[in-house]
Amino acid sequence: MIIAQLLLPGASAYERKSQAIDAASLAAEHDVRIGAVGDADIVHIYAPRILDPATLRDITLPFVSNVRPKAARFTWPKVRQPARVITPLKEPMPPRELPKATPPRDRKTAPPETFIPEAVDDQYFYPATRQPATRATIGTFSRPSIRNIVEQTATRIHRFRDDVDWLLFDEQPSLDDLRGVDIWVDPAVEEEDADGFVAEAMAAGKAVVASRTEINTQRLEKGRTGILVPTHDPNELTHAILAALFKPELAQNKITASLQTVSKFRARHRVQALVRLYESILQ
Repeated sequence: MIIAQLLLPGASAYERKSQAIDAASLAAEHDVRIGAVGDADIVHIYAPRILDPATLRDITLPFVSNVRPKAARFTWPKVRQPARVITPLKEPMPPRELPKATPPRDRKTAPPETFIPEAVDDQYFYPATRQPATRATIGTFSRPSIRNIVEQTATRIHRFRDDVDWLLFDEQPSLDDLRGVDIWVDPAVEEEDADGFVAEAMAAGKAVVASRTEINTQRLEKGRTGILVPTHDPNELTHAILAALFKPELAQNKITASLQTVSKFRARHRVQALVRLYESILQ
């Protein structure tokens, strides 16, 4: 199978890491072409949250994407739709219909969403505890949407403790980065935000505190393998972080449970699901 991958500008950190893992995993048995559609059998588009229909203008092959293209009410029939919309959620939203104002002859159901599991690069599956240190360290993947909640929470933490550092990573954290922190925190404030690298932290054996978004609730098994807190709540986030840092039995219980489930993030599960999806579309 010839698979073309298009990583569009503005794609999220989640989509960027997924594209890299997919390319490496699929290349073992398939011809993967990055950035060139050519004579491919199928196209996989890794897009930002808003997919400009103009991007699809020259694509005539069947394609899948993580989002539906943005379309004005009366231009939908002219906009090519993906054969499937990929989601990391096991319980995706049901297909949505067009606005009622659309003429009956043009009404059609939006392409269905298909669950494709999240994957973590194999290099992260080497848990290692941090060496004892005089200061506790939190790690978080930085993005503009969480700056306010991080500032509010950090201020509250420092009212109770003066021995806590909070490291913000502008790039995907490496395994060494994760080994250098005591806990990993994802204070996501948007449901669509899957960029917290929670799965990588779990694979690396770190205790995780995360906002209770759909994706984090799924990642952390509804709180069994990590601590979930309400979104936009710096007080609850503060309490959860301090508990994870200074109640070793709580953190260790979560880590133990997490390490029993992290195999679900192995890349082989994702690539198998992708191949099945591609083949079902090409039949």
